[in-house]
Amino acid sequence: MQKSNMEENQFQEISRTFTPGRPKKSLPKKTVVLIVVVVLIILAFLFVKLSGKSAKQSTSTASTTPSATEIPMQTGTPIPSSSETPTPTPTASPTPKPSVNPVDKATGLDRSKLSVTIQNGSGQAGVAGTASDYLTGLGYNVFSTGNADNYNYTNVFIKVKAGKSDFLSLLKKDLGFKYTIGTNSADLSDSSSEDALVIIGK
Repeated sequence: MQKSNMEENQFQEISRTFTPGRPKKSLPKKTVVLIVVVVLIILAFLFVKLSGKSAKQSTSTASTTPSATEIPMQTGTPIPSSSETPTPTPTASPTPKPSVNPVDKATGLDRSKLSVTIQNGSGQAGVAGTASDYLTGLGYNVFSTGNADNYNYTNVFIKVKAGKSDFLSLLKKDLGFKYTIGTNSADLSDSSSEDALVIIGK
């Protein structure tokens, strides 16, 4: 009787050990969360590294491509009301080689020896860029383009330095083929970076 009780107890122990459907131990939630976070960090690191490589490649490709435009053109500048006073924003630009001989046959003056700043005094977008293209085509050294101190200018305003006064009549003549000339003088400040200032008005 005692032996059968022992056998029965052993059988119960064994049956408890091998009971089907008993849940297996799962990983703690903290461990699962930690694994997911580590995987996400690794993926983010790889993404940043790969996107950095592609950005470097596109930058190096862009830097090796030569720029086709040498003079910046004004784009889409809104027309301010007449009461607004814009801030002059000159932009220095390299002067491409002129398409014609820059030396005037009548006077012998070399247009490329005169540096000119062109400003928009009309408020209409792109007028300074158009004038820059025109003067550059004649051989002038266009120093910069930008906005004038206001948009109330009429016709074309020309100022040259006293030391370059010989160019005033030539500049007036050249601009006169395309624009109506207004005020002009040879009293541009000697401290100016450029030799001549041209403001394109309405």
